[in-house]
Amino acid sequence: MQRFYIFHHKKSKNMTNKKFYIIPAMIFKYITRRWRAKAGYFEFLSIALPLIISIGAWAFQNFVDRFFLAWYSQDAYAAAFPAGLLNTSILFIFLGTVSYIDVFVSQYNGKQEYKSIGPAIWQAIYFAVLSSIIIFFFTLFSSDIFNSIGHSKDIIQEETKYFNVLCYGSFFCLVSSAFGGFYAGREKTKTVLLVNLIGIFVNIILDYLLIFGNFGFPELGIEGAALATIIGYAVVSTVFLLLVISKKNSIKFNTRQLKPNFNFLKRFIRFGLPSGIHMFLDISVFTLFSIIVGTLGKLELSSSNIVMNTYNLAYMPLVGFGVTTSIMTGNYLGRNKASMAQKSVITASQIVFIFIIFTFLMFLLIPNLLIKPFANGSEGLIIEQIRPTIIILFRFIAVFSLFESLSIIFSSAIKGAGDTKFVMKLLIILFTTSSIAMYIATKYIGLYGCWSILVIYGIILNASCYLRYKSGKWKKMRVIEMKVIDG
Repeated sequence: MQRFYIFHHKKSKNMTNKKFYIIPAMIFKYITRRWRAKAGYFEFLSIALPLIISIGAWAFQNFVDRFFLAWYSQDAYAAAFPAGLLNTSILFIFLGTVSYIDVFVSQYNGKQEYKSIGPAIWQAIYFAVLSSIIIFFFTLFSSDIFNSIGHSKDIIQEETKYFNVLCYGSFFCLVSSAFGGFYAGREKTKTVLLVNLIGIFVNIILDYLLIFGNFGFPELGIEGAALATIIGYAVVSTVFLLLVISKKNSIKFNTRQLKPNFNFLKRFIRFGLPSGIHMFLDISVFTLFSIIVGTLGKLELSSSNIVMNTYNLAYMPLVGFGVTTSIMTGNYLGRNKASMAQKSVITASQIVFIFIIFTFLMFLLIPNLLIKPFANGSEGLIIEQIRPTIIILFRFIAVFSLFESLSIIFSSAIKGAGDTKFVMKLLIILFTTSSIAMYIATKYIGLYGCWSILVIYGIILNASCYLRYKSGKWKKMRVIEMKVIDG
């Protein structure tokens, strides 16, 4: 009996040791196999990383804008955020629509119908022209909008200046997105990054010159910051234009075919506008959340803003991952390879899950380190007062981030096929119900009740997008005219 025990104990120990080595080896083997495979990790990251860097670079440029304005004038700094937020909210409806040209290009590219790519880009440009005219009309009553908020007269003047200049130049922002789709849709995201870096460099230099009036340039203050942003986008648009209409691209992709195609434009709006509304509602949820939390008091708003500002750093890469998912899905569906499109979504979800686990642990384990950058200066005493509340809110955002991140992947996958109306309808329903629920929560439950609604919103959004993805309806959808074979 004793011999059997010793033998069995040794056998169990050996099996445990084998498992200790076998499991990591299996994981390593799986990763290396998936790294170079079609729709694998290398293909996904080679598209995603330039997009993430590009998004991060524009975020850095916005930071520099605000940083210079803080040096220049307290009124200008205070006015830049609300005016910029209003402009972004309006712009995103049209920007989300224009940027959907990525999906059309990706499906044409997958189908190898290259001659249709150039004319498609120009239809997106024509939509950008129409959109910029609509955005211009908001400048006619911008001062009335800011007056209704109840800010001081000095700040209202600065807000109106900043908002109007950004609206005047919205055309260049939209056009740069349309031209960028020519490269992003064909998975050439390194070109998108390089061109955007040129525009960002120009923007930062002009910020320094036009805000303060350095080196003989006029001192324009907050108008100079807005003008620098617009000129930066104009430079990006110009560089893209020269690249797109080059002889090489003209021959292969028919990029000098400028003739309006109203049938395509109708199709583009039918699929793209719901995507634009989705983008608008996505940012509006957080904007409205901040407004509703602000009614609870300054301390509640400050604690929520710190957590949200930290989460934004993690959210930016997720946007790049989402765009990449749409592009890869569109390319494989264009080739009539729905099974490979599904494989690219699995790749995306695995990469994003690993990324968000690190973010989840960071929010849970090192909240004090995340709070530290906000604890310096005049707000230091207030931060210490609300530190326990902030730490609890980091737990809320940790749970929210798990579901929000995966919902971005699944919604991007079905949008890459053309299932944009479902995502739009879902967001409208969730936005309406969660807004009402948040308002009720602030009245009867308080701050944690409002945050609980946000977490529930993320869970329902993720579950709905996942179930729609699992239904497989997206596999039979296309935004371009083609016969579906692999469904």
